[in-house]
Amino acid sequence: MDATVPSVRTSAPLQLKGAHNVRDLGGYPFTRDDGTTGTTASGAFLRSGTLGWLRASDRAFLRAYGLRRVVDVRSNFELKYWPDPYGEHPQPGVSYTHIPMLDQLNSSGFRGALPACMFDVYRSLLDDSSASLRQVFEALDGEGCSLFHCRAGKDRTGVIAMLLLGLAGVDDVHIVADYAVTQRYMGRGLRAQRLGVSILLFKEVPSCLFESAPEEMERTLEYFHETYGTARAYLRDVAGCSPELLDRITARLRGDDVVARWR
Repeated sequence: MDATVPSVRTSAPLQLKGAHNVRDLGGYPFTRDDGTTGTTASGAFLRSGTLGWLRASDRAFLRAYGLRRVVDVRSNFELKYWPDPYGEHPQPGVSYTHIPMLDQLNSSGFRGALPACMFDVYRSLLDDSSASLRQVFEALDGEGCSLFHCRAGKDRTGVIAMLLLGLAGVDDVHIVADYAVTQRYMGRGLRAQRLGVSILLFKEVPSCLFESAPEEMERTLEYFHETYGTARAYLRDVAGCSPELLDRITARLRGDDVVARWR
């Protein structure tokens, strides 16, 4: 059964033939510290699953969309079996950075003990992968459009998107909705992946590991706020991002940098 998505606006995936969950983080309402509001800018950050089946027309579309950098957070294991097209065949004007992050699932080929729920995965990423998250944010920095992706586009990618949207001042309701809508676009593929893994492991794998249920992100946000406070506080004090980097990322997602260049 598909997860229930909160009834708020979420971004639709880009119309690509070789990928079905490449989504822009633009269009979400945010609130600044002074109470003023706005909407996140389109064309700044894209979240995605694997890019291995992109066609030449898809890459041309993304380049025209403004893509300037790709940040791949899959493990070395995943990269060995499912190479990234931007890493294998560089495209002029588009940089590629590989920053391995472990998610207890795809990153190890589902070997070893499986987590009981996705909240356990997200909590572990926040608690244990802050240095990698700093590297990700450093790699995302710059003009033009930045795309970050893992394999399914919901777990490691979901945590990065949570931090980006939180940094911009997007509320938790919209962050949960942005996470949960992956079920709508990738539900069939996730169910097929679960079936394949269950056959491989000779046991039924919990369905929750192949869903983007809203309650998983809700629990993550509750833990995150209780433990770390805000996205900016976490990225600055725990991950070690510089205030200047966070200011640039925030301005980019809010569209403030575009306004400044036109003044």
